[in-house]
Amino acid sequence: MVLCKKGVEEPLKVVRHVLGRLDLSLNETKTHIVNATDASFDFLGFTLQMSRGAKSGKPYPNVRPSDKSVKKIKTRLTALTQRELTCIPLEDMVRNVNRSLRGWTNYFHYRDSSLAMSKVRSHAEERLRTHLRKRHKVKDRGTTLKRFRSANLYERYGLYKPPKEAGWKSAHASV
Repeated sequence: MVLCKKGVEEPLKVVRHVLGRLDLSLNETKTHIVNATDASFDFLGFTLQMSRGAKSGKPYPNVRPSDKSVKKIKTRLTALTQRELTCIPLEDMVRNVNRSLRGWTNYFHYRDSSLAMSKVRSHAEERLRTHLRKRHKVKDRGTTLKRFRSANLYERYGLYKPPKEAGWKSAHASV
């Protein structure tokens, strides 16, 4: 991935040269030239697009987890909380969920990730709540929501809570 203000031929030439020195080659079928001011593109699980700041109006690279990446972690969380897993100890199931959540969060907790983090956090809560409902044979969803509130999922059951804001914001605020 190379972001260029002007022509792309010279940077592509440099990339090909560097890759050639490493005995590697650029996969021409996967290489796309995209005007990031007009369209977004996905790269290594992130969606990138040039946007303008709401206050300043200055352009900046908007980097966020791709929809495909969010869908993939949701599918993983669903698989880790299936009804068939009610026979394994709850602590083991939560540990497996937390391992996946932490790994995904550590990779994607960057820049404009708060919306994606919120979606993943909500899905994890709902999946654990559904799992607990099946495990404890609670039939009513309303009762489930009262019995397994979000705070309990984190405090009592030890569910990992993905952060709400980008890592650089919380680190910057403490300085």
